[in-house]
Amino acid sequence: MADSKTTLSKSQKVILIIVIVLVLAIGVLTTIFSHRAESVPHNPDGTVGNLAGNINNGGLFAECDGKVYFANSFAGDSLYSMNLDETEVTKVSDAQAVNILAAGKYIYYFQKGVSGNQGLGSVRVPYAFIRSHNDGDKASSLLRNVVVYGQLVNDTLFLMGYDDDENLTFYRINTDRTGEMKLADYTINPASVSGDRIYYNGTVDNHYLYSLNTATNSSSLVLEEDMWYPVVEGGYVYYLDLRNDYQLRRYSFSTGVVEILSEERISDYNVGYGYIYYQTMGDDPHLTVMRSDGSNPQVMASGVYTNLNLTSRYLYFKDYFTENVTYHSPLGSSSYSVFEAARAVATELKLD
Repeated sequence: MADSKTTLSKSQKVILIIVIVLVLAIGVLTTIFSHRAESVPHNPDGTVGNLAGNINNGGLFAECDGKVYFANSFAGDSLYSMNLDETEVTKVSDAQAVNILAAGKYIYYFQKGVSGNQGLGSVRVPYAFIRSHNDGDKASSLLRNVVVYGQLVNDTLFLMGYDDDENLTFYRINTDRTGEMKLADYTINPASVSGDRIYYNGTVDNHYLYSLNTATNSSSLVLEEDMWYPVVEGGYVYYLDLRNDYQLRRYSFSTGVVEILSEERISDYNVGYGYIYYQTMGDDPHLTVMRSDGSNPQVMASGVYTNLNLTSRYLYFKDYFTENVTYHSPLGSSSYSVFEAARAVATELKLD
């Protein structure tokens, strides 16, 4: 009679070995990813990923530690880096980047695609919010959701976008992928940060100014003025006044005084490094620069311009009708020209 004890066939042994290897591999990968999460260094207190005005204008440029990370419009919005003086322009990634944030040795951005889908044929590139080293190495997805506005505060990302079911979602997640938490199911733009608080305009019952305590996740009313794109800087909140045809104004937290900085109807503006740049609407649209107190306004160009992004050296912007071309202007100047350093590098890569 045959032995009643069950013996494993060769094929069963192979399957068992494969299962064991897979279990071990999963364990190793889990350990690796856990180690990666723990090894992300802490940012100093007070770290903010980008200027509020840059994020409100697409987040196409971000400055950090003497470098600028930017979406090169001449190269299909691929992610590049350069020095503040526009030397050493270098491709970081083929990713089409918006809402760029930078801190320490890391950059964060929303990947809306890949320039030319290079090397991917017809494969669809998924939307993702990416963390990578600032040279583009070790890029990994923190979230697969669509992100409209995002900001980095110390070690936490606050992201406004859509979940998998296309529902509005405002949430937070730490830079090491831990602590993901939904905070609201309506629009909160986290662009403006001062200290440990995010300042944002309401979008549900009113458009007043609120602050979000990033330590407790609690919100409180700050100012009963209907506003859009608030930017808190230097003891003031700058904003577009919804009650007065989108005039550019600022409110002093110390004196309670509201100042009208421009009586024109404004579509976009940016404030930083002692200057304000704004684009007007109406029959005679134009781009204007002035000091942050509203003094010395100078019209830079007639027409419609967009994506007003600032670094400590330049303003970068685009013509609304030719968005593949980026212009730059020395900070405080009323003159501008094509951003040639970015165009030259993109042209050289196309010729190679």
